[in-house]
Amino acid sequence: MKKHFYVIGGTMGAGKTTVCNILKKKLKNSVFLDGDWCWDMEPFWVTEETKAMVMDNITYVLNNFLACSAYDHVIFCWVLHEQEILDTLLSRLDCRNAEVHLYSLILDEKSLEERLKKDIRQGLRQKDVIERSIRRLPLYEKLNTKKIYVSGQTPAEIAAAILRDTGIKDEYEKEKRADMEIKTGKINEKETAVSEDLESMKRELEAYRKMHRGVKQEYDSIVGQMEKQKEAGRTKSATYRQLMGRKLTYGTMLDLYKLYDLEE
Repeated sequence: MKKHFYVIGGTMGAGKTTVCNILKKKLKNSVFLDGDWCWDMEPFWVTEETKAMVMDNITYVLNNFLACSAYDHVIFCWVLHEQEILDTLLSRLDCRNAEVHLYSLILDEKSLEERLKKDIRQGLRQKDVIERSIRRLPLYEKLNTKKIYVSGQTPAEIAAAILRDTGIKDEYEKEKRADMEIKTGKINEKETAVSEDLESMKRELEAYRKMHRGVKQEYDSIVGQMEKQKEAGRTKSATYRQLMGRKLTYGTMLDLYKLYDLEE
């Protein structure tokens, strides 16, 4: 199975890092490198020596990622505003077992300025970044990359567009859907079982109530018959004694219904 190598370029403020972090979460067995991490220094010197150093750092790390069997998806982002930089990077990487996806995130000047000003207010960038970033915008149109116009789009929407373009399904969402289907199936099974239990309980309760009505009717009938025997002066007769025994039996049953709260 071939790996997938995503190279995502764009000027400062285009949203590269955020988009890549979303991709990392959505793609199984993925790893992410931001090129800026490879020369995070103070003071920030841009010289021939430091530029060579950062390219060495980036290619070393990416080649290790590409060679590691643990990863199916390698994600990389950097400013990448010149074709020469992109070509040099790719020439130094072993991509024989990887399908390479090249993207440039592009946005209009107004959207870029608004994003950068927000970062400046939060202390994330210096004021001079606006001019430098806007100046680089036209360069991305000339690159041999697929262009994604990000103005007005959320990072999640941009990540989804990249997944659609590569034909790679959102594996994280696929797993979530599968888990949800399993959970839904289990919930349905439980709901069915509960529904069946309720129906069974309803039938049992109706049977108890029917029995209670029958016992109560029989008890009242016995009491009525005994009253008639009394009126006829037959309290010592065998019939009266039989009725007395039945009254005690049915009376005990009624007491049990009352004890277990089964009376209507």
